[in-house]
Amino acid sequence: MPATPPFRILAQTAPGLEPLLVAELEALGIRPRPLIGGAEWEGGWTDLFAANLHLRTAGRVLVEIASFRARALGELERKAGASGAGAFVPAGPLDLRVSCSRSRLSHRRAVEERVRRALGRPPDEAPEGATRLLVRIHRDEVTLRLDSSGEHLHRRGYRSRIGEAPLRETLAAAALLTVGWKGSEGPPPPLADPFCGSGTIPIEGALLAAGIPPGLARPGLAARAYAFERWPGFPAAEWQGFVEAARDRAGAVGDDPPPIVGSDRDAEVIEAARANATDAGVEALVRFEVAPFTAAPLPSLPGWIVTNPPFGGRLGDRRSLRGLYRALGRALRGPWEGWRIALFSADPALPRHLGIPLEERLSLPVGGLRLRLHSGADPRP
Repeated sequence: MPATPPFRILAQTAPGLEPLLVAELEALGIRPRPLIGGAEWEGGWTDLFAANLHLRTAGRVLVEIASFRARALGELERKAGASGAGAFVPAGPLDLRVSCSRSRLSHRRAVEERVRRALGRPPDEAPEGATRLLVRIHRDEVTLRLDSSGEHLHRRGYRSRIGEAPLRETLAAAALLTVGWKGSEGPPPPLADPFCGSGTIPIEGALLAAGIPPGLARPGLAARAYAFERWPGFPAAEWQGFVEAARDRAGAVGDDPPPIVGSDRDAEVIEAARANATDAGVEALVRFEVAPFTAAPLPSLPGWIVTNPPFGGRLGDRRSLRGLYRALGRALRGPWEGWRIALFSADPALPRHLGIPLEERLSLPVGGLRLRLHSGADPRP
């Protein structure tokens, strides 16, 4: 039996980014129900295609294939087998992920064994690229969700070369969306990142300015591969038509594209940034230069500085970074006058050394840290 709509679809995102995800879905004509760490709705193949190809802040897009109540392993196996979920799971290796909370069923390995047996799938290794099935048991309610994305959606495909402490593509896009850099009307203002590393923020800005979906961030606007392409009943012709339509709409920045500049003092990471921009297909829209941040080549007209500067616990001791933040604040009150800034930091004390009013716009758990996005307006009196 093929996978047929309507699907109950769940788009996952980092906790704290849910409002951005909901806004993205609504812009696609989808009316989701917000959840902690995501948003859920019912839709067909087109919704599934759109969420995977277009969402900039989502990590994965899942489809619910079964739900039922179970309090014992035998009951779990029986109901999973009778649910028809096995018809949705494509042939090949299966990567089965189990989470249990506040339930009689709490032994994840035993749950995995019973679900595999119910689906007729052997307990084998799950190599990279295997179909991922998530089994969630909460308060004795069992939910089976199939991952439609495959590789995590933050891996656009263009960033094969990364520097130290890279920022995820989804977080770079989230920063730009949070401060409204692109806006809904008119061309976006200039964008600069004086600590650009391997170029993630400027490249995500160029993709956003050009209307290039993250799923097409490759040379020639080639689409990345998705797990749903292996599903039973996958409408390949419909998918190809959807991709072609998205490709036709992408890449239009007008006659006067916004200046987008990234700079860093490390020549090697700037070379990586240039190569990544080429791989993303936006090398003509973004310029990268080797320069310390005090000599960053900002465009002549002010706009937004969106950046991920060094912070404590990542590059060097926090105390030694206070001088860097003070110098950044002096630049904003001097040669960078008129520019607005948004920056990430894992230490809320460090941005205070800029000496300008800042607002905390995002607070996200990332790799054991609490990563915050601070933004401030033009610091002129």
